[in-house]
Amino acid sequence: MKEQADWSLKMAKVQVESVPEVLRKIREISRSHCIRIVCMNATMMAGRSHAEEAIRQALLAEKEGTMTARSLEMEVLLYASGQRQTSLAMNFGLHEGEMTTWIGLIPHSGEVWGELAEFMTIINDEEEIPPDRILLLQELFGITDKEIETVGTRRINELVIERTALLNVLK
Repeated sequence: MKEQADWSLKMAKVQVESVPEVLRKIREISRSHCIRIVCMNATMMAGRSHAEEAIRQALLAEKEGTMTARSLEMEVLLYASGQRQTSLAMNFGLHEGEMTTWIGLIPHSGEVWGELAEFMTIINDEEEIPPDRILLLQELFGITDKEIETVGTRRINELVIERTALLNVLK
């Protein structure tokens, strides 16, 4: 886990029987600790740097009063997806079944990590983006084969972050 000055990010596995039920648990924890908790579908993300940048951009938009969404949590998903439409960005959140997720706590709280661990399993970060995710990321973010040939698959996260940063231009 890498901690930022005022937030933290970890990867976790979670079995989601019901998205509304898991969100209810997360909201209860969030409210009781005056903290914001963001869950991003890791299988649609280009690694830690992508998740970190989505949080950074959303916090900046909140600070500057330029958020598109009504909540910081949804604003993070908008930046993660590179979309302006919340209906599309929601695909980057929780879904039913077993899933791997990036969890962001804003601000950081060791106590909240402990409470989340009651129904999630914190795991080590991915060392690199799995090869089978490259095609999905290309499709999701409009990355061409030529771009991949030019920079290589190890730098796809940079291409994804570049695409998501364009959301600021589209606002």
